[in-house]
Amino acid sequence: MTMPMLRARLKKAYATNVLRLHQVNIRFDHWRLRHGLKLATLVLLAAMLSSVFAMPFLQRVAGGYFSDKESLATLRTLLGGTGAALIGAATIAFSLVVFAMQINVERMPHGLFRQLSSDRRLLATFLGSFLTALVVAGASLIPDGSWGIPAIVTAIWGIALIVLLFLYAYRRALHLINPIEQLAIMSRVVRRDLQSWSRLADKAAILLGEMPQPDTIDDDTELHFNAPKAHFYQVNAHWTKSARQAIHYAISYAKRFAEQGDYEVTDHAFERIMLINAAYCAAKRGTFVGTIPFFEMPGTTDGFVNTSLEQLRQTMQTALAKGDERLAESTLRAIGGLYGVYLKIEYPGRDRSKHHALLASGYMGSAVESVIPHNMPDLMMEGIRLMGRASRLALDHTSPTEIVSVVQKIATLSYVGVLRTNHQPVTLTAFEQLADVTYDLLTKGKHDIRFPIRQLRSAVTEAAKRFLETTDTPLGSMHSNTLGSYFSSTSVSSLRGRLALLVNQLLEAPADNARAGEIIRNIETWADQIYDPQKELLLLAVQKRSSFTSDAVTWAVGVSELLNALSNAPACPQYLKDDLRRHAIWLVSTLSWLPDDNDSVNFAETYSLTENLFEAASDGYQRDCLEFYESCKGLLIEWAKKGGRHETGWGILETSVEGLAALAIGEGTPEAVTALKKRFRQMLASEGAPPAEACARAAANLTRSANQLQHHYAVRSIDRTLAQQDHSTVRALLLEMAGLLAVETPAHQRPDNGNPC
Repeated sequence: MTMPMLRARLKKAYATNVLRLHQVNIRFDHWRLRHGLKLATLVLLAAMLSSVFAMPFLQRVAGGYFSDKESLATLRTLLGGTGAALIGAATIAFSLVVFAMQINVERMPHGLFRQLSSDRRLLATFLGSFLTALVVAGASLIPDGSWGIPAIVTAIWGIALIVLLFLYAYRRALHLINPIEQLAIMSRVVRRDLQSWSRLADKAAILLGEMPQPDTIDDDTELHFNAPKAHFYQVNAHWTKSARQAIHYAISYAKRFAEQGDYEVTDHAFERIMLINAAYCAAKRGTFVGTIPFFEMPGTTDGFVNTSLEQLRQTMQTALAKGDERLAESTLRAIGGLYGVYLKIEYPGRDRSKHHALLASGYMGSAVESVIPHNMPDLMMEGIRLMGRASRLALDHTSPTEIVSVVQKIATLSYVGVLRTNHQPVTLTAFEQLADVTYDLLTKGKHDIRFPIRQLRSAVTEAAKRFLETTDTPLGSMHSNTLGSYFSSTSVSSLRGRLALLVNQLLEAPADNARAGEIIRNIETWADQIYDPQKELLLLAVQKRSSFTSDAVTWAVGVSELLNALSNAPACPQYLKDDLRRHAIWLVSTLSWLPDDNDSVNFAETYSLTENLFEAASDGYQRDCLEFYESCKGLLIEWAKKGGRHETGWGILETSVEGLAALAIGEGTPEAVTALKKRFRQMLASEGAPPAEACARAAANLTRSANQLQHHYAVRSIDRTLAQQDHSTVRALLLEMAGLLAVETPAHQRPDNGNPC
């Protein structure tokens, strides 16, 4: 073995041993945190029992020493002096501890200061050490020498106990001056108080004759309104006093420590607000009042909820006024946390609209919107992410209809990227969230999602149209990068990429999979009339000469292919199968609306429109979607007609003919070739057909391609398909199509000498 190999092995062994030692240390630390106190208690008890059992032995060995009066007097003096010293030490130590603690917490709110400065555990520790010192001092009153050894053992354990109490008092004082611990103590006290009120309210409801309701409900049962419990809370309106006070205390902590740059305390303060609100909602379960459209129900407004949200709104204003982006971000997260808490509120009856969650979402949207004048794009991006996360969370707890307002607000906030170039990442983030919400709505949405789907699609379309009005960048298209999370066909994380994975999973689902059927139904609802906004975006992208045209073309083709694939899923019902295929035809037909002027045709072919139409037709034929296949062939002929009228340099006419020939040969029947020739003759004889010069060039290029087919380098999908087919058949058909171009040119387009083009 060579020296380099030996050194490499030694380094590997050393690294392995270091990692193993690190793992052992981590496991020991976890074990110590979980069982350290238990181990210390067991060791202490074992030592005490050992001293008790060892006392007879000590008595035999040294008990006779204290039979002398002088020795006994000396022992009494020692024990008395030690006890007196311990009493003084306990008094001084705890005076210093309490004074230091009060100095450190003097700036906290008054009510919390009183609570922490009179901490029961700390006072109990002082009392215990003082009483232990008295016991040690009292040991000096032993009557004779036979009590000497027990007195000494008692004094030793008394001194040890006092030292332990001092250490505990020191650590307890450190806990009490720790703002995070102070917030935790306050939160525990308030939650216990709310739980006590909840138990009292439940007992009052029983006494008033209200039968207790089950704690859980499902989709087929109703939560009944607990009127006696609500009446009890109404009579005892002060039952939330401590909780309201705690909310103010937590906000005070958040602002104070944000000014000092200690945002960890700020985050903990907001977490305690969420915990207190969760405890409040649990205590008030069964007494929340829902909303009824067009009617104002008494009791709908909840003062505690309004207080919590208003405090956070004011904190947000304070943070923005001071330019404190970290505090504002924490405040937004707190509002999002309250949104999650309020989503779990259950309302009486079957109409379980999450009224208070909608209120919190309104506060969140307004808070994010208030950031716009302060030029904080990062903060806006985080706020939009929180709004998107809240919308997706809401799908697990409420009707999809209730996320419409949040989704529309996200789309509206994306407009800021249109007005300010440096806020373009905000628009990117907004479309990421809109894509995520769309995907989750398709996979989680239950019952009829038609209304939220239409509103979401409308919001996405309007936001995309506004952004396409901005100037695109030539390299690294800003339009494509920004809108790509929703419309990209190359990114796995985009909406289409995730839908492709979803469709593959649905294709593997058995026919009796009810959940797969629901998702397929949601996708069909989403695809219904999707062609209309897609056409608007495509035409606008071409008009603006935006690189987003590539995404619009490939998205229309790719999504139509997904719809065709989904129509063949075992779990897809027959009526949905027909609808999905019809939506696919309408979606891919949006490509027929492309303008026919030279610049637009040239620009569209830049993004391989001919290739995309050919691939769409091939995919439709392979999936046995023959109506879609025929539509794509018709689109390809129409595109040959549009492109053939102009000199673009892309060879649209001959490339389209090659694609149509490949499709006809792929069908494998003479009828397919005959039908192709017939449709192509009709196209050449129609008004607006390609001119004679274009036909001549296309015929020459087709002849050249037919004669050089075996040497053709297959780069395009059309060429690869032709290369895989029988060369003699391909050559014959291409030559026939070239002859058609030369013969079937309309008379009014032929040259003056009457010769065919």
